[in-house]
Amino acid sequence: MKLSPDQITTLKKLISYKGYPEIDLQYEILDHVACKVEVMLEDNPKLSLDDAFRKVHSEFGIFGFSDLAESYTKSIERRYRRFFWEELKAFFTSYRIIYPATTGFILYWLSVNTRPFGYELTLPVWAVLFFFVGLIYIVVSYYRVNKNLKNYVAFKSTNNFMVLLNLFMQLNIYGLRFFENPDYVIDFTFKGVFMGLGLLLIVMSFFSIFLLPRVLDNSIKETKKLQAIYEG
Repeated sequence: MKLSPDQITTLKKLISYKGYPEIDLQYEILDHVACKVEVMLEDNPKLSLDDAFRKVHSEFGIFGFSDLAESYTKSIERRYRRFFWEELKAFFTSYRIIYPATTGFILYWLSVNTRPFGYELTLPVWAVLFFFVGLIYIVVSYYRVNKNLKNYVAFKSTNNFMVLLNLFMQLNIYGLRFFENPDYVIDFTFKGVFMGLGLLLIVMSFFSIFLLPRVLDNSIKETKKLQAIYEG
């Protein structure tokens, strides 16, 4: 038998009462539980939905859905990381390459034609400054995000990527020690290769911070597909 929308809503509430308030995690557990509940109600139409749910929950042992929830949480986090690297790859291998190319040209022009406050800033230094501008943007956007998204495991995965941003921030800060010299070089010498790699990492870190909202949207879309199945 197919569960009604009201029964689906009740199951979601029961899953939430068991200690799983995250929306995407609820639907992943629901996708597993609903099938078992449907079979039980079909075999025994007199069985109440609550009793069927309790029986399904008891099948998982004394820890209930904890192992299942942990498995799905890790799956959602892996999916988030996969989306991140897919977005990063697509960013540099599609028409969107025009954005880093344009930004690079602007940074180069600024390094050659401007002297802010009388200081000569090199191309990498300008890149670091742009990184911190982008970092401020993403932090402000992150804390102004719709409150409903905070109830997703995918949103919490964004917290983990904030650790990555901290790594990028440290890279940019310490990179300034090596890039503040106006005589820096990018050639096939050890120093040149080191500076070239450093500049590449700074550029990647700058654009990575703008990918997080897209990655979060893609991850939540996966949950929306399950919502469409059970609420459609």
